[in-house]
Amino acid sequence: MKFDIVTIFPAMVEQPLASGILRRAIDRGTLDVKVHDLRDFTTDRHRVVDDVPYGGGPGMVLKPEPIFRALDAIEAQRGRPAAVVLTSPQGTRFSQDEAHRLSRLAHIVFVCGRYEGVDERVRDRVTEELSIGDYVLSGGELPALVMIDAIARLVPGVVGDERSVEEDSFSRGLLDFPQYTRPAELAVRGPDPEIPAERSAGTLKVPDVLLSGNHAEIRRWRKREALTRTLDRRPDLLRGASLDEEEEHILRELQDGRMAGLQKGKVGSEGA
Repeated sequence: MKFDIVTIFPAMVEQPLASGILRRAIDRGTLDVKVHDLRDFTTDRHRVVDDVPYGGGPGMVLKPEPIFRALDAIEAQRGRPAAVVLTSPQGTRFSQDEAHRLSRLAHIVFVCGRYEGVDERVRDRVTEELSIGDYVLSGGELPALVMIDAIARLVPGVVGDERSVEEDSFSRGLLDFPQYTRPAELAVRGPDPEIPAERSAGTLKVPDVLLSGNHAEIRRWRKREALTRTLDRRPDLLRGASLDEEEEHILRELQDGRMAGLQKGKVGSEGA
């Protein structure tokens, strides 16, 4: 899969790409990523990429000509992209579903906005605008990296254990279940450093079911924990979640239990 990134700060993008899963995928040739310095596509000796906005106002706006030249050069050298994405707070909210959709494309170009944004005419050359959240960053480099990381994980061969990708949070509309590793018991001190450890220490334990070796019970525990966590933290995800029959049964149990608890609390308060 090919990614091209157009930015005025190449180092912001190149350094994160030089480590971790993305670096290994690039070294293997599973991913083909090129970073393009927008200033290389200017024609003046000062390599100016921005200008003041027409009509006045604060800040600077990225000029359209360097961006158009960059897109033309990418198409000539690397082929016509399947998508040209402008990172923008005005864009569609990026999600795991969007990551799945984009991971099926062969070639994506990311244009990183800066300053007060880009000249509106640039939107004639992009196919979509994407945002990673309802907040404003200094530029589009970090959003581009976030999206590339999420998309690349779904490309076969990028992540060594593809089952871990299938079980990631949001893959089926659920948050992940709790994870534990060695040791099975962990002694922890209390909040007061003045109290000797032998008097203030407690023990944090891994749930017994995970040590039982009973794979059927472990699977059910993980399903229940994932559903409980999603119901507590992101109940909105359950509307579009893809649940199997066992998970639907567990969810009904959890919801019925909460409803009974609410009704019991209501009766108790009325009696008081």
